[in-house]
Amino acid sequence: MALSDVQAGRIGEYLLAVYAMLTSGGRLVPFQVDADDDHRDLVVAVKGASTFASLQSKACFQLGESGFVQSNATYFEDTVPRDPSFIYVVVLVLELAPVVWWAVPAPDFNRLTSHAPARGGREVELHFRAHLDRDDAFAQFRVETKDLGSRLLEIIANLPPATKPLAGARLVMTTR
Repeated sequence: MALSDVQAGRIGEYLLAVYAMLTSGGRLVPFQVDADDDHRDLVVAVKGASTFASLQSKACFQLGESGFVQSNATYFEDTVPRDPSFIYVVVLVLELAPVVWWAVPAPDFNRLTSHAPARGGREVELHFRAHLDRDDAFAQFRVETKDLGSRLLEIIANLPPATKPLAGARLVMTTR
């Protein structure tokens, strides 16, 4: 029996959480999102800093017929993530092990994926297609498993200041 889409998604989330911690030497701390209302599977924070990113994980367990790693994300047009701190992470898992990853900030993902109407035109589907080991539009985002954490740390470090919390900012709650 084949894995369901829900099972594949959960496996991708777990692999991403584990390998983000392992390959960053523990510098990335993942947090599970309980209500995945906006396609945010994990939030990772940099240990000792107030910087973080939202991650959407996609796990693929075989190459598509055309030899591509293929994954899709479906949204209502006005809910497509556009913030650079939202990062798509696609992993190809073969023979029970992650083979290669792509870590793609949302603006690049949106620009490079093909877009097609979905669900009767009410939504849009973003189609990720990348080669395992050849040059293509996503080659610059491809990383080996051992480099996943450092790539995520690099992306987070280079986020625009507007995506990061203000230094010294605190949430204060009072009663009326």
